[in-house]
Amino acid sequence: MKYLKPKTAKKKVTWNISEKTLTILSYYSKYSQYEEDEIVDMFMENLLTDDGFIDWINKQRNRKKIEAILQDCELVTALKGGEENGETKETDKQER
Repeated sequence: MKYLKPKTAKKKVTWNISEKTLTILSYYSKYSQYEEDEIVDMFMENLLTDDGFIDWINKQRNRKKIEAILQDCELVTALKGGEENGETKETDKQER
């Protein structure tokens, strides 16, 4: 059994989505019995499986800030390039 994690703080956002997307989201919410915002959160985390996106994030100057925000995400280890527990490789330290 997986333990429940506390919900994260939410921010009010304003955006426009197509009627088709809103309809799909509404019906999926009824089907899954999750709130619409929870469904969006879960689906957006799947973007962290996109290798191109991860490569792009790893090249950003504010990468540590991004990782800190996403620390409770199950897929955040993908951001770290496979390094476990945030440890850097010894060869990286010696090269500098």
